[in-house]
Formats: sequence, structure tokens, C-alpha cells
Amino acid sequence: MSDLLSMFFCCARSGNADRELMIWQRRRNKEIERELRKEKDRLRRRQMILLLGTGESGKSTFLKQMKIINGKRFSSFELEHLKDVIYDNIYKGVLFLLQARESLHIPWESVDQSQVMSCAQMMEENFRKTKAVRRDRARLNQLLWTEDEFLALIPAMSVIWADGGIRKAFDQRAKMITENFSENTRYYLNRLNYIGVKNYCPTDEDIVWSRKPTESIIEEEFIVHNASLVFIDVGGQTKERRKWCQCFSDMTSVLFLIACSHYDERYQDRVTKEFRNKLREAMIVFEGLINHVAFRRVSIIIFFNKTDILKEKVAARLSNIRDEFPNYPAKFDPFKLHDVQNFMVEAFASLVNHSLGDAPQQQQQAIHLAGRGSLSGPSISGTSKDATSLVRRTSAPGYANPTYATSIAVSMPVRKRMLYRHFTTAVDRRNIETVFHAMQDTVLQNNLRRIMMS
Repeated sequence: MSDLLSMFFCCARSGNADRELMIWQRRRNKEIERELRKEKDRLRRRQMILLLGTGESGKSTFLKQMKIINGKRFSSFELEHLKDVIYDNIYKGVLFLLQARESLHIPWESVDQSQVMSCAQMMEENFRKTKAVRRDRARLNQLLWTEDEFLALIPAMSVIWADGGIRKAFDQRAKMITENFSENTRYYLNRLNYIGVKNYCPTDEDIVWSRKPTESIIEEEFIVHNASLVFIDVGGQTKERRKWCQCFSDMTSVLFLIACSHYDERYQDRVTKEFRNKLREAMIVFEGLINHVAFRRVSIIIFFNKTDILKEKVAARLSNIRDEFPNYPAKFDPFKLHDVQNFMVEAFASLVNHSLGDAPQQQQQAIHLAGRGSLSGPSISGTSKDATSLVRRTSAPGYANPTYATSIAVSMPVRKRMLYRHFTTAVDRRNIETVFHAMQDTVLQNNLRRIMMS
């Protein structure tokens, strides 16, 4: 009898344990399902924005500006490396200007020419003696400069920058191959008294002006209105473009940056050794991008960047855009900012329309229907002439004030694709704040539409 009771209680305990296990498993399954739904919802709200564009278009500058605007601070390690980048930018900028002055046969203008010539010789000798050391430091991923090494060159660089001939060389830099030269040279040389001191720490403005080619994939996430915006910078140099295809999956938007001030600048192709116009190169890359199958379901946002430098070049009348682009319309004034910007918008719109002409008839009809509405302004469909006419009517205030953000939508050669554009100055915080607010509305509303349709 006692054995039977023991067996009964044992079975009862076993049954209770099984029921408790089943209850726990059901509860755990519900928790897992709830977490999976949350994660799925989070991923649906996560906006992956791919930063694309040719080299020196301002992608990394935009990303640094975004970090500052969204309150992300740079670590002490990052600041130390940014300081090193700034030192190297200044050094290489001075060497470029010395070479440009000589190549362009611009005479020295200093009263004491022997002093400035001595300083120039000192810089050139320093380069010859230390280039191997800096190359080894770069190979070992070390800092290129010590503070003392850089500070020792401050007096010579100050004398060189004070010379009127060097200033003219800077103004005429477009006559040289500017691939290894950055517009930040003038900004930094004007601040040598501040930068050339012990324990210098870069300001936010110093940081956004710094220039270093992106050689790895950089990802930055920002939370906006409970949605995650993830910007991915993959570099714009020719050798980096093979990485673009690795980042196409899960992209919701592409932010394509164009240095509109590069209309008169050239670079040398590393393979063919041909000299090519930088803005034409951007057009070729953009046309290939919008025709890529991976971009059929993403919105395209264009930043015509470096508007401040474009405005300066056009006002100075140092180069005529018609010399580089013979198809520049006779009705447009090459020295009027409004007309130059109109031409650029028309040129890129014509690439979109060219793709439209190659699209199947069924797709063309879908485009026409998709082009009747816009999240950020009127839509464009038809010829590039239609595009230019609409831009002229809707965005003229933006040309008078570079910090005024304007945007239009352009119907694209695939169903439900829209093209948005802004003229920007990535080093101008107020401008990027304004443009970012307009851009995030576009991205978030497109995402809301995508969620509702899924």
C-alpha cells in the first residue's frame, strides 16, 4: 500500500512539473514572439542611408557634421587622430601651393623675397628628408606628426602664406591637377596662429574642414523621432567603388553627393593616365548608379555640395564653365550663380530622363503615375527642359541664400522612385541642419509609406 501511495505522489509531482514546464514554455514562447515582433518593428523603422559620390565630394564632412549636430562627441583618441590629419592637410597644402606657384610662373610678391624663398626651400628640404619616415608611420598606422615636428614649420608656413604670389596660386588652383589638394588649405592657413600652439585641440569647425580619404566602411546611427537613421560611408575614390555593391542590400535611401564647385577641376586617372573633369566623372558615376538594378526600390537624394566655393568661383570669374562644358546653353550666363546651378540640375535631370527613354513601356507608364505627387515639392516628368523650367520657378530663393534649403522631386525610370535634390555646404552647420530636417522628413515619410504597404 505504501508503495502504491509513493507511486501516486511521484506521478502527481511529475504531472505538476510537466504542467509547470509547459506553462513556462508557453510564457517563454510568447516573450520570444513579442521580442521578435519588436525587433521586426525596429528593423522596419531602421533607415539605412548609403552615402555615395566621387572622391572629395564631402561625404565624410557631412557625416562629421551630422555627429556634431546630433550631440555625438569625438573621443580623445579620435581628436588626437583628427589633429594629426589637420597637421598633414596644412603641410601638404603648402607644398601644393609652392608647386602651383612655380608651375604657373607666378612671381613672389613679398617685399623680402629672400626670406620667403628661404622658407620655401626649407619646406621642400623637409619634405625630401621626412617623406620616408612619414610613409613608414602611415604603413604602421601611426600618427604622421609629433607636435614639435609640426610647430617647427609654423614660422616658415606663415611667411609663405603671407606672400601675394602664393595667394594667387591658390586662386588659380583649378589650372593644376587638384586630386591631392583640398580647399581647406586656406581655412587652416588663416588660423595658423591658433593651430600652431602647444596642446592644440581641434574645434568642431576645424574637424569638419579636415580631409582624409575614406578607406573603410564607416557607419553612424542617429535616432530621430523614434526612428533610427543609419548613414553608411563607403568612400568615393575609384578603388573604393567596388565596395558599393556590398552595401546595397537593405538600403532604403541613397544620398549622392556632388561637389558642384569641381566644374573646372581635373584629376588624372590612375589606370589610363587620362586627365578628366571631376564634375563629368560625377555625372558618369551617377548615371551608372541610377541604372543599377540594386537601386530600383530606393529613394535617391542628391546634395549639390560645396555651394559656397561654387558661388565664390562664379563671382570671381576666374574660369568659365562653358570652357569645360561646351553644351552650356547660350541663354545661361556662365558668371551668374542662378544659371550655373540651373545648368547642373538640368544636366543631372537629363541623365534620369535618358534612362527613362531606355525603360520598357510598362515601366514608363508606372513612372508617369508615380510622378504626380511629391513629399517635398513638385515632381518632374518629361524632358530636361521641363525639369529646368520647374526648378527655376520653385527654387529661386535658394540661389540667393546658400543656407536656404530647397528640394524638388524628379520622377525616376522605375515605379515609385523619386529623386530629391538640395544645394548644400557641408562645412556650414546651419545649412546642414536645415537640409537634414528636410531630408529626414523625406526619408521618414517614405519609410511610413513602405511600412503601410508591407
